[in-house]
Amino acid sequence: MEEPLALADWLGPLLGRAHEAHRAITCDALASLGLSPKGFGALTILATEGPLSQQRLAQRQGIDRTTMVAVVDELERAGAVERHRDVTDRRAYALQLTAKGRRLVTRAATAAADSERRFLAPLAAEDQRRLKAALRLLVEQ
Repeated sequence: MEEPLALADWLGPLLGRAHEAHRAITCDALASLGLSPKGFGALTILATEGPLSQQRLAQRQGIDRTTMVAVVDELERAGAVERHRDVTDRRAYALQLTAKGRRLVTRAATAAADSERRFLAPLAAEDQRRLKAALRLLVEQ
């Protein structure tokens, strides 16, 4: 859908449309693996950082507790994560990748990277790098 001319120079609508377009491509790619983008994000963080409490994982992903419950349920149904007692706090549980989860995150990363390449294809490689660098700068403020 084409951006209305009145909004074509406003950052919010442009970012929103870009996000929606990228999300649609990514959702399609991950759906074949039974994952949502948030599920992929959770798996990626767990694969990189190791076991985390559900609360800490939600904080790291920047999502609310209710959404995190749905994400963890999705990943447990897929056999990708297990809950284990947190060694630092016996009252809490830590989420840990299973062997299936490690295989799934590898496959999902490939699918997500492919969808990102397709989305960014209209931009030259240097423009793609600059776009990502600029966005990182904006979100790390």
